[in-house]
Amino acid sequence: MYTLLNNRAAAKFDLYLPGRLVASLHYTISPQEIMFVYCEAIDSTDADQHCRELMRLVIEDTRNRRMPITVSCPIAWKSIDDDAALRSGLHALKSSFGRKSHQPAPQ
Repeated sequence: MYTLLNNRAAAKFDLYLPGRLVASLHYTISPQEIMFVYCEAIDSTDADQHCRELMRLVIEDTRNRRMPITVSCPIAWKSIDDDAALRSGLHALKSSFGRKSHQPAPQ
C-alpha cells in the first residue's frame, strides 16, 4: 500500500511503499498555484506505476486544498496522459477551481 508524505522542507511529495521511497514529485507553491516541476521514480521496478500513483495522490491532495495546478514536468504529463482517471481529475480541477497546465510542445 502506498503512502504519500508532503516533505515541505524539501518542497516535494514523497511516495513510499512499506519501508522504501519509490517516487518523488518536486513542486513550487505561490499564493496563486502549485506547480509540479519534476517527477522522479526512485525505484525503477514498476516506475510507471509509481509515478501514476504519485500523481493520483498528489492531484487528490491538491484538489482537497482547492489549489490551481500548473504541470511543467514531462514525466508528470506522461503519467497523466497514460491514465484516464488522472486526466479526468485535472479536468475536474479546471471546472471547479481553475487549472493552468503547460503540456510539452510536440517534437
